[in-house]
Amino acid sequence: MQHPAFDEFKRAFGAKNYEQALACIEQLQQEFPQSAALMWHRANCLEKLERYIDLPQALEAAIAKLPEHLPARVMRVEYSDWYIEHEFPLLDGEEDADEDNLPSEILAIREKREQRGRELEQRNEADLRFVLEKEPQHAHANFLLSQLLRSVEQHTLSAEEREVMAADLLERAIASNPKQVDYYLARAAHHRSLAWCDWSEQDAAQEVPAHIVKTFSGIAYLRAPLEAAAQDYRQAWSLSQQPAHALKLATTLHDLGSFDEALAVYDDALAKMPEDAPLREYFIERRAMSENGGAGEREHMAQLLLQGLGDDGKEQTLADSIATQAILGAAEAIRRGASVSDAIAANISDDPETMRAMNLARQLLNVANEPAPELVEVDASKYPAHQRRFADKTERAAEKIGMIKICDAEAMGLFQRLGQHVMLRFYRDDSGEVGMASFTLKHKWPGFVAFVILFLMGKWKAHSMVECVTTFDDGTLISTQPESISPFQYGGGVILRKLSKNVSVQELVTVHKEMVADYKLQHPEAKPRIVTDLAGVEARWIEGQEIKSAYRKSINYATDEELRAMLGGQYEALADKIRTQIQLMTA
Repeated sequence: MQHPAFDEFKRAFGAKNYEQALACIEQLQQEFPQSAALMWHRANCLEKLERYIDLPQALEAAIAKLPEHLPARVMRVEYSDWYIEHEFPLLDGEEDADEDNLPSEILAIREKREQRGRELEQRNEADLRFVLEKEPQHAHANFLLSQLLRSVEQHTLSAEEREVMAADLLERAIASNPKQVDYYLARAAHHRSLAWCDWSEQDAAQEVPAHIVKTFSGIAYLRAPLEAAAQDYRQAWSLSQQPAHALKLATTLHDLGSFDEALAVYDDALAKMPEDAPLREYFIERRAMSENGGAGEREHMAQLLLQGLGDDGKEQTLADSIATQAILGAAEAIRRGASVSDAIAANISDDPETMRAMNLARQLLNVANEPAPELVEVDASKYPAHQRRFADKTERAAEKIGMIKICDAEAMGLFQRLGQHVMLRFYRDDSGEVGMASFTLKHKWPGFVAFVILFLMGKWKAHSMVECVTTFDDGTLISTQPESISPFQYGGGVILRKLSKNVSVQELVTVHKEMVADYKLQHPEAKPRIVTDLAGVEARWIEGQEIKSAYRKSINYATDEELRAMLGGQYEALADKIRTQIQLMTA
């Protein structure tokens, strides 16, 4: 007969009431403090509760008692990054420290983190090899070891040896668990990386060899690995029915010249997608690229320019981002009707001063022409600690005043412009009229304000924001936010209220609700948009983009006052050049 508290634990865990399940386990541990099974159950509860910072200690206790318990070893590998956060938390002031002049204590702690990271890589490999020695067909251990061998920078094996081993491990993982989508996606991404080739025609009349696929703009791929990638994406889409996987498959088929199959994939995905799905319009736009046997060359050329930026999701350095912004600008110019050569000439220059003016002009145009956000719900634990801490701090304040959390999300459509993955936490009030979002950007962000500060003023800091928004059906957007480093002001259909930099969440929401109430009183015919879920957040975001864009275009993208605030002492040298570049880019 089992202990009543353990029966209660099993019921609570099975019902996904993990707080109660943890309480039961900790109660049992008072009676049986040396129980290895209870230590492992506690680790499981902590994982389900997303208390990842507490996992290292719990896992070490369980593994000390159960050194051959394979699930504990695998979990330790999966959450090894949290060992660094647990052992070497951020120092006071580290987030805001000047990266070009770091104090010795911050340099020392970062060196320790790097050293610990190398140690954990070795431990992770040892754990996974231990698991595979006991259970050679353990699918996830094979997968994790494959990924580790492909990502590690220092190893006793050569890169070639690691690659052979990694490929074999991934094949074993798929054979052991052929229903796991992540395994196919990893293999497809690797096949696609192998497909790119640096083939150029030695003779203009030379035909493209049968083993090479060449796109409209000259990008070449090896056919075999690209077809292998398509097959894996096809399997991932079949198993998951996730739109993102359909998109990867259709894009790869398009590159292969299999336009009819690409259209069939798009149609299948669209048929299964709700009419109001945030990604629907994007899918329709991408589908158009494959119509008529791949015609629509202009849009295709623009997309191929963007594909050159890569889609691996890695955060960009500032130099990468400047190149990204130049390519984005050239692609937009092609869409507007410019030739490829003219588009490149208008966005890329060998002269540093002209390139600076081009970049700033492009950022001003970006403010008025943001892509759709393409919000996707995300797991906060996958984002950097400074983002989670700011989100959690804001959430505690929001809960106290009755704001309701909608979810955590990332604006995938803005990744190339931001250069990093940014988690947003969205809220609403009881009525759904008032929305609130919080986020924080680190210094790597190469956006407009950060670029100007870095190149023109030599300053660089993290940028955090909590903003309240409400939109009305008469084309009005009300935004309330703390004072920030942004130089932008708004008029027209945008009512922007900036409060003090350190305003509390409570005061921010209170002021915003007062502004909404005043507007409703003055405009009784105007109806606010009601938002209660992520799809509504996406729709309101796009609506706000359209309102802001109309205002930006009405003032020729930037007022003289905004340029002076943005450029400071460089105004005389750069303002006219920026306006000239705007004219060229919008001609």
